[in-house]
Amino acid sequence: MRLVAFHIILLLMLCGLTAWSQGMSFYNDYLGNIWVFDNDNTKQIDHQPPKSYGVGNNSFVYVDNSGGLKIYHNHFLHSASSFVSNYIVTDNLISFSMNTQLKVFDDGNFSTLCASAAKYWASDDIVVWYDDMQHMLMCYWNGKKYTLDDVLSTGEPSFVSVGKNIAVYIDVNGDLNAFYIGEIEQIIYSKNLGQIALGRDIVAYVDVSTGSFHAFYKNEFVDLEDFVPKTFVCGDGFVAYVDASSYLKVFEGFKTRTISFDEPDFYEVEDGIMVFGVQNYFKAYVDGKIYTLESFIPEKYQINNRSVAYLDQMGNLKYFDGNKTETISYEKVTDFELTGDAVRYSFGVKSENIYYEGKTYKND
Repeated sequence: MRLVAFHIILLLMLCGLTAWSQGMSFYNDYLGNIWVFDNDNTKQIDHQPPKSYGVGNNSFVYVDNSGGLKIYHNHFLHSASSFVSNYIVTDNLISFSMNTQLKVFDDGNFSTLCASAAKYWASDDIVVWYDDMQHMLMCYWNGKKYTLDDVLSTGEPSFVSVGKNIAVYIDVNGDLNAFYIGEIEQIIYSKNLGQIALGRDIVAYVDVSTGSFHAFYKNEFVDLEDFVPKTFVCGDGFVAYVDASSYLKVFEGFKTRTISFDEPDFYEVEDGIMVFGVQNYFKAYVDGKIYTLESFIPEKYQINNRSVAYLDQMGNLKYFDGNKTETISYEKVTDFELTGDAVRYSFGVKSENIYYEGKTYKND
């Protein structure tokens, strides 16, 4: 998820700067016009470069030259508001505020969530906010609003965090609770809570009272380790961690497996993929399988969904789609970006291509 509040002055200087997801893209041409690439179809949607923008799996969002918020979704350009204070773009939801008023755009529909939201948190499928008029901690999920906690006595929530489809918060009684699939479940007393991480369908946490490691996974409580791991991070339905013995492990599908008995040089998780380095080998973990991508660690790589884009030792641009690796450019690539399942890369003098689903699209 990304809180978008930055000015993209470089768009005025560079031709062809793009962002996209799941087969869509947008860019500015030499005249500053905004063009959207939507599954083989390209059309102009604005005649001036945006002040700021964000991209999700299903939408392009930008603030136009006059300060209005625009959302391109399902082949249609929506005028969301005449002004915007801030906005968060995730793969499925777009949340935005107009002063204190909070709204959400969900699959083509706008909803007003709150007239006075002091704070809000948003992810792919869930929005949590603090209503400072009603003194309530509220939640939006699956088209409905839910009350999480009455925080009149405390003034505002002390802790809130959101995963892709799950949220946790400390209530007025000091308990850490999880909101998941329309239900609230008590997790742990907050004074016993150590480190915590959230993903999709999972919350991983440390119980400092026992020095142990646990997960709340698909409405079930799971004991993962008797000792606190060195590090851990959650993805889509799994948690990856380095245990007390320095082994790299993954818990997924109610099973724990050791990925490497050697301590990894690094590991990184995004969506449904983990990349990691062991003894200078660059590897990936996807859907229960381990892939060796290279016998060196790339200086630059990007991961998203279940894929990886990176430059090999010859400077060639490669793409791992979660199953196989292929070289998608032998040009001297000056920059590349992976968003969703598409790779945008620049080369030569203001030349730029988009690689998506086995095809290369030229920006000319």
